[in-house]
Amino acid sequence: MSKREGRERKREKVKMTNQHLIQQLIQTNVAFIHHDATMDDAVKKMVAHQISSLLVYDHEDRVVGILTERDVVRKFTLLILQDKMSRTVSTVMTRPLVCASAGNFNKEIPRLHAELGIRHFPIVRGDLVARGAPLVSDIVGFVSTTDLAREYLHRLATKQREPSTPRLPVALTVICRNRSEGNFYQNIFEQLNFKVAVETAISEEIAKNFRADSRILIEFDTFPAAEQKIILDGLKSWLGRLVIATSREELLPVFRKHLNRHQQVALKPLNLPYCARLFG
Repeated sequence: MSKREGRERKREKVKMTNQHLIQQLIQTNVAFIHHDATMDDAVKKMVAHQISSLLVYDHEDRVVGILTERDVVRKFTLLILQDKMSRTVSTVMTRPLVCASAGNFNKEIPRLHAELGIRHFPIVRGDLVARGAPLVSDIVGFVSTTDLAREYLHRLATKQREPSTPRLPVALTVICRNRSEGNFYQNIFEQLNFKVAVETAISEEIAKNFRADSRILIEFDTFPAAEQKIILDGLKSWLGRLVIATSREELLPVFRKHLNRHQQVALKPLNLPYCARLFG
């Protein structure tokens, strides 16, 4: 078989994989609600249809936001107002809307989840990427990070049942001030065939050992403020693929100013399939 035929087969395999993902993962029974509808209407609709989210559209049939169970629990139920059930959906929904494209959602969703902490993604047709207010007619389905995690675990289990050539462990350095949390990451990544070294301090000597093919995970929250500043100031000079793990959503815009294209920020908690995608 020629190199050209090999490339064609590879492209066809990728295309079939994407088609499989589209067929298996995209939920096509998307539920919509008008932004002037009341929260009472929204909650009843979610309960009746046993769904965890509603896409919110306006008078021009543009999808302007999303209402999720998380919005209801974190924002709405805590309100101490007598008339809160009559409040409009637009006062509680999350905006702006962030969509993924049907043609590339299996790569876009993990990246957007890591960058923005978003868990629910409307899928727009083809390779269209609409941010903010796509038309209702452009929405072809819906995918959550839970759906992707379930698909990943299914493929992992299938792969483990198939005979294959053993893959050599990939070296990963976890930098974590708290040794017990470092052991937590070590246990997760060793399940994914990584050879993990845990460092409990930041130093120039450690950074000098990193190369372009290095993998590094920094557990940012375990370091005091003074050392966090050192980490941020030194990131641009570090080689290799680097992931900053944090539970502080307010820091995401700060990290984006410092990180290069080989570095990313991941919002905790990090579970097994999430970790696999970070360095996959």
